[in-house]
Amino acid sequence: MNGTLTDLPLRGREREMRTVRELLEYGRRAGRALLTVEGMPGIGKTRLLREAAALAEGLGYVRYHPDPWTDRPPGRRRGAAAGHARGRPGRCPAATRPVLVLVDDARPAPDTPPRGPHAREQGGDERPVVWLVSHRPGTGPVLPPGPTGRSERLSLGPLSPSHALDLARDLLGVEPSPDLVRLLDQARGHPRLLLELLAGLREEGSLTTVDGEARLLTTRLPARLSLRAGATLERFSPECRQLLRVAAVLGCEVVYEDVALLLRTSVSALLPALEEVAATGVVRHEGDRAVFAGPLLRRLVVESVPESLRLSLQREAAALRTTTGLTPALPAGPELSRQQRELVGLVREGLTNQQIARRLALSPHTVNYHLRKLFKAYGVSSRIDLLTAAEHLDPTGRAARARQN
Repeated sequence: MNGTLTDLPLRGREREMRTVRELLEYGRRAGRALLTVEGMPGIGKTRLLREAAALAEGLGYVRYHPDPWTDRPPGRRRGAAAGHARGRPGRCPAATRPVLVLVDDARPAPDTPPRGPHAREQGGDERPVVWLVSHRPGTGPVLPPGPTGRSERLSLGPLSPSHALDLARDLLGVEPSPDLVRLLDQARGHPRLLLELLAGLREEGSLTTVDGEARLLTTRLPARLSLRAGATLERFSPECRQLLRVAAVLGCEVVYEDVALLLRTSVSALLPALEEVAATGVVRHEGDRAVFAGPLLRRLVVESVPESLRLSLQREAAALRTTTGLTPALPAGPELSRQQRELVGLVREGLTNQQIARRLALSPHTVNYHLRKLFKAYGVSSRIDLLTAAEHLDPTGRAARARQN
């Protein structure tokens, strides 16, 4: 590995950094501004704030971290705690320099939010203050007191495939092989997942470099990645964790009524947990369904459930299918050919028709044609039902996956 994310170029955030620069320039001219950065854990909020802080320093800002136990203004604190320009204790910032206030949700938070710096000096002049605040989904940001001259909100999403591949090259120092690229694609552009996946593969000896190319020796997920996912899940409420785990066991696309039925409750009773689940970014709402953001995220959530409990949930869901209508029982289908199993495997990875077409060197129209033939053969109308049918009714496919594992 070539280092941590903070040692590498910031990939895929050019638009966000332009907004940061505009806000910092505005703050120097007009006096007060606020930028709120939102996003799921590991998506790059802290990294963006660090880049913003470096940019602000170049523009003449004094960096200030709010002290949750005091509201003394920057530059007027006493003793060893006075002044934190560039992190050097004892240095008081000049009264004419603008102040940058960072509030990062990745840092330990007090029971009550800081009241923020009073940027008014003894002469009555108010110094320019720009707040940069990041927060996790489902939590409110720590906001400064009083009105702001300008307020902006950035919602960080995943990196594009090209930027994710650039990040992988940065981390590896060499070009990833096609099979490694396919595994990395399952992270769906999540920076922290990419870092932990590659670091874990390297630690466990699952990568080798041949002719300047990083090659994958196993598809087994590294323990490091599973531990990171487990720690992230613990940050959510018990109700949110339960809903995510049950949904992940049921499939990559889950109907809300099915989840409620399995949990012996109603969709309306699940609303608070559903809102939190959506805020995590792990799944997105599509009509009456929850769709996992990527196959790697779903796989990590599934693997956080003990295998015995996972099997019990699957048996319970199968029983409910026949008695209460949870995902109707599927008719017997054909044994899949090698090409059809490959197609179903790519559907299981969560790829779109266009992505499957590129992977198989086919046209999207041809992929759609083959999928429709499979839908008709199994008597299903959705991808999740196709995956369920292929899992239960194609022993050849199950045997092939068992050999791979």
